[in-house]
Amino acid sequence: MLQQIQSKLTELSEERGIKILHACESGSRAWGFPSPDSDYDVRFIYVHPRDWYLSIENSTDNINIFFSKDLDFNAWDIRKALGLLRKSNATPFEWLQSPIVYRESPGFADKFRSLFEEYFAPKALTHHYLGICTSSLKSVTDSGVIKLKKYFYVLRPLLAAKWIVDGKGVPPMEFGKLMAGLDDQPVIKQIIDELLEIKKEAAEDQTIHLIPELQRFIEKEWNRCDALAGDLPKKKSDPDSLNQFFRQLLG
Repeated sequence: MLQQIQSKLTELSEERGIKILHACESGSRAWGFPSPDSDYDVRFIYVHPRDWYLSIENSTDNINIFFSKDLDFNAWDIRKALGLLRKSNATPFEWLQSPIVYRESPGFADKFRSLFEEYFAPKALTHHYLGICTSSLKSVTDSGVIKLKKYFYVLRPLLAAKWIVDGKGVPPMEFGKLMAGLDDQPVIKQIIDELLEIKKEAAEDQTIHLIPELQRFIEKEWNRCDALAGDLPKKKSDPDSLNQFFRQLLG
């Protein structure tokens, strides 16, 4: 699969006349809780030659391709990626922290990450992660059953929101690092650790019954983060740093 990913990246680069700046894994494999049959979610940021940006025509600024049920590619043009960073969209923060990197233009990731602090908006990102948590909770059935992977789709954004309201800055992408925020709650941490061990051998569609202690933690922590989010600062980010980065990249 790794050879196939590299081959597809080269193929896309040549066919579309783009340079891939950063290609990584997203989803459960990068988050740290894959199942044996988890698919591969390849994400990348790319740049066109300078003249492409000087055209009067509207051009596509993203790539979405499903090569198979086990492999999909999603990508953004650099201008789109920088625009989303300005809005403090969570995805650029996550892609540039992925522990699984397939391709990297020298120096790009470090320069991009140097913009994080300036464009990190705690209030917006907290509400974003709480929204994902709420959406994932909707998958709970009337009988109190949830897919095991969905439990982690609830917990990961909740712990990211917790990370932010606790004043730790940009939350890490990896679930294991987010778990450091539970050092003062050993019972919850142990429950999650046990679920992680189960998930290592579980199929993607495996279900479990809700765990009362974990549900109480989720409800209490969600309410706490939501209340504290109201006091977090808003940011109106000036685009100058992004424009400078973009122009330097194009030469």
